[in-house]
Amino acid sequence: MFDITCDHCGRILIGLDRITSMHPTDEGLRVAYVCWCGRAGAEVTSRARRARLAPAPAPAPDHEHAIA
Repeated sequence: MFDITCDHCGRILIGLDRITSMHPTDEGLRVAYVCWCGRAGAEVTSRARRARLAPAPAPAPDHEHAIA
């Protein structure tokens, strides 16, 4: 179930079968849908996309097991 706000019906729940597309944007996930009344709409959900984190640095060598 997905909570939308239709301009005609107000705030309602729709099922996955009413969702027509989903695309990530810088603002969040843009979900396009068709309401039960037949009107198409779209909403941006969630938080903004976070910048991808750089890979973690390689672990420091374990000096206890180093060969002398």
